[in-house]
Amino acid sequence: MKNIVIKWAVFLTAFLISLEVSAQNVRVSGVVTDALGPIPGVNIMEEGTTNGTVTDVNGKYSISVSAKSTLVFSCIGYKEQKIRVGTKTVLNVNMVEESKMLDELVVVGYGVQRKSDVATSVASVKADEMKTFPAGNVADMLRGRAAGVNVTSSSGRPGSTPSITIRGSRSISADNAPLYIIDGSPSSATEFSTLSADDIESVEILKDAASQAIYGARASDGVVLVTTKRGKAGKVEVNYNGYLGIQSLWRNFDFYSPEEYMQLRREAKAHDKGIIDAREISIAEALEDEVMQRVWASGKFIDWEKEMFRNAIYHNHDVSVRGGTEKIKVSAGANYFDQQGMVVTGSGYQKFSLRLNLDFEIAKWISFGINSSYAMTKQDREDGNFNDFITSSPLAEIYDADGKYTKYINSEGNYNPLYRAEHYGREVTRDNYRLNFFMDVKPFKGFNYRLNTSVYNQTSEDGSYKDSQYPGGGGTAVLDESRTQNWLVENIVTYKVPIRNKKHQLTLTGVQSVDHNGSKSVGYSVENLPVDKDWNFISQGEFTGKPRRQFNENNLVSFMARAQYSLLDRYLLNVAIRRDGSSRFGKENKWGTFPSAAFAWRVNQESFLRDVSWIDNLKLRVSYGIVGNQNGIGNYTTLGLADNKGYEFGNVFQMGYLPGKELSNPNLKWEQSATANFGVDFSFFNGRLNGTVEYYNTHTKDLLVKRSLNASLGYTTMLDNLGKTKSSGIDLSLNGDVVRTKEFTWTLGTNFSMYKNEIVRIDDTLDENGKPASQVAQGWIIGEPINVYYDYLIDGIFQYDDFDITRDGTGNLVYTLKNTYDSDNDGVADSPINYGGAIEPGMVKVRDNNGDGKITADDRVPIRKDPKFTLSLSSTWNWKGFDLFMDWYGVSGRKIKNGYLYEYNSGGSLRGKLNGVKVDYWTPFNPSNKFPRPSYSADPAYLSAIAIQDASYIRLRTLQLGYTFPTRLLKNTPIHKLRLYATATNLLTFTEFKSYSPELTPGSYPESRQYVFGVNVSF
Repeated sequence: MKNIVIKWAVFLTAFLISLEVSAQNVRVSGVVTDALGPIPGVNIMEEGTTNGTVTDVNGKYSISVSAKSTLVFSCIGYKEQKIRVGTKTVLNVNMVEESKMLDELVVVGYGVQRKSDVATSVASVKADEMKTFPAGNVADMLRGRAAGVNVTSSSGRPGSTPSITIRGSRSISADNAPLYIIDGSPSSATEFSTLSADDIESVEILKDAASQAIYGARASDGVVLVTTKRGKAGKVEVNYNGYLGIQSLWRNFDFYSPEEYMQLRREAKAHDKGIIDAREISIAEALEDEVMQRVWASGKFIDWEKEMFRNAIYHNHDVSVRGGTEKIKVSAGANYFDQQGMVVTGSGYQKFSLRLNLDFEIAKWISFGINSSYAMTKQDREDGNFNDFITSSPLAEIYDADGKYTKYINSEGNYNPLYRAEHYGREVTRDNYRLNFFMDVKPFKGFNYRLNTSVYNQTSEDGSYKDSQYPGGGGTAVLDESRTQNWLVENIVTYKVPIRNKKHQLTLTGVQSVDHNGSKSVGYSVENLPVDKDWNFISQGEFTGKPRRQFNENNLVSFMARAQYSLLDRYLLNVAIRRDGSSRFGKENKWGTFPSAAFAWRVNQESFLRDVSWIDNLKLRVSYGIVGNQNGIGNYTTLGLADNKGYEFGNVFQMGYLPGKELSNPNLKWEQSATANFGVDFSFFNGRLNGTVEYYNTHTKDLLVKRSLNASLGYTTMLDNLGKTKSSGIDLSLNGDVVRTKEFTWTLGTNFSMYKNEIVRIDDTLDENGKPASQVAQGWIIGEPINVYYDYLIDGIFQYDDFDITRDGTGNLVYTLKNTYDSDNDGVADSPINYGGAIEPGMVKVRDNNGDGKITADDRVPIRKDPKFTLSLSSTWNWKGFDLFMDWYGVSGRKIKNGYLYEYNSGGSLRGKLNGVKVDYWTPFNPSNKFPRPSYSADPAYLSAIAIQDASYIRLRTLQLGYTFPTRLLKNTPIHKLRLYATATNLLTFTEFKSYSPELTPGSYPESRQYVFGVNVSF
């Protein structure tokens, strides 16, 4: 495969070089400067040809051109200049800096706009910003890059895909995931994750309804627009970007030591026996298991982290070739990524991808292009029982006399998690292919017709086995295969209306599209597999149940119209309307209409500010739009579905059908979200300080909720449009050049997001006060956030001082709670809180939240899961070829239920485990107020409530040091640019959360700290 890629790249390079044409009549030389001095790296092209050069480190250049030619001087951050050569042999050029790229083009959906003309909420992330964080998944590279965009890891497992939400959650049943658009074609998070960062030109994120509405029903949760790199007329450029990294656990658990573990078991035994001093429990009594006793005597204890995790290697290689002529442009790239897993048994990820973008200009009025991409991924997965590793006893035997894993770690029948992992295997492979063809026709000035078509295919295979030695039942295998095929046809018309009065500019856009999505899958489960460790022999096993087969199809037909108007380049108005028809809905509600409008005022263009030299840009924006959502329903939910039920009649198996448990609802309609957005964009001091501040408010109605039905109808639920939510928030982005000199620059950037949401109504059920009722079982509480825990508040641990202590007739201690409840409101406590059972010191103290003198389910309260705000801070220093980049990221107010905090105290009989995260638990001689006393035989009450922990954190996410070699050192080599760099990720994390990650649910595959060494080379 690698030889094929190399040959392909060499051929493509030779082909592009053969396209170069030059005429050499006059040699022109000179120096290119700006206000600070010479500029290295300025591109100088002979217009209309591929003949060109670049300035050296001193800004000097020399080029042979035709005397009749025009030279084009261009450099990022400067205005392009064209100068006719004539008889000149010396051309010194002074480049004029653009004000922080105010005329930079931004992709806004079905077109581009100057950044200064954008009236909606669009965040842009450039490829260079993303590549500072070396990761196998480009979604990880977006973290902290744009305000209002929250990237959350789902797992630290190699190949896992992070989830992206834009401005929080709005729906209580849909997944709140954004729409991905790659080069104009609707895509998915899976395809997005296979992209190479080296292929990406920019990522734009549409955040408000006015920008999203042009994509209609698919864009209710935001849009991620990806533009890949294209070839440019000029010299062929070959690039290589490669890095090698090592990853390890970024933190280690503070486990109980063997001695502390022994004491834990003693305390648990003493508690159950009513003994105050745990020293009265002998070692033999605490360690009933003979294996534990033998290990204790030997002193050879198990460090499960050392047994479970390793330092793992990963590496990445990107090769790209780009170039062309005015008629043909090519961009080709290949990527290979290989990552070992930190878990010693069965985890890893490989990705190989190819991309080829072609642009052809047949004539000035017609051109076409082809975008093609292929990606193959393979993910090896372990069985994922991290809790078994983390909570297993250190007093264990995990190797037998031959050095192989033992099946059990003790005599209590607890399986060895390493043995189990050794006899389990799972592999997930995916092949993705996309072909996109587009054609532009410009029959007259200002008019453009584009035909955009796309075909996407994905095949996947998910196979797993438990071999014959797997504990608890082996010789089984599961295989699931699926295929997805989507296609899109779009007709896009854009017309820049010619208006004689240049004060007015008007651009009209019309879109008609048809989008088809189809998939089919089949799955098998077998037992008594004759061949171990291979699900490919699944047909030789005995099937358990019938094969699982599924077919899905849906279609979306859409029409969109948009008008973009500018008056005096000062007052900007965008108006759009989209109409979508979806096959998921019934006849009466198949179509949805989604309008939007946005207005912007470039205040700095007014006469009263025009002469204020330090204001480069000051723009006020307001927008309003409505978007739909169909993600909460299935493709056939509005139809009556039946379950197939077979039966035997006359020794023949007959196929029969019964109604499903959910009643179909042909009257389902679109969820709709209406958003008002207010923003200010600014740029001051010749672009040295720029940023954006936004406030948004969203109301979502017709949320899809399951309505409970009377079982006598034969159905239990029906999906209906009943719910309402609202959300609001603030986004802030700020960037500034603290120092900007000829040799040294220092740039700071920050993104801040704060949002909240609230459930207004769930269904048409009312409570006893006639107000909308909550659904506590679902965790949906009226007036509270969408994502909450519903649990008790904890006021610490009961101490001896909370009781009146006496002895009964047999001398046993009797604990009676003191009076703390005022039942008659006379200001005097006259009774204890009623816990509904016996209470003693060392137990969890629950707050009587409703003040009724008893602890019941009514005392539970909603506790917000989502963060209150997120914050990122980046700093970049550049000095004489050296660059240093630092990126901090923080989350505040997030809550996670951390089961590790009470593993020492759950399950009864210690389960041979209880070696979780070390906590400060209560004992008679350690009256802690944090965690309850260990119990050997039963779970203490309210354990889950005490595990809800603040998962706020601040993390030094990236620290990168690079060096770019001066051009003068490379001038006698084929190398155009050479940069070396070293990067550390997840270097520091400050958090009170006691787990492997403050982002992940405890029990997930841990995150890693990474050290990377890389090189960028351009030829």
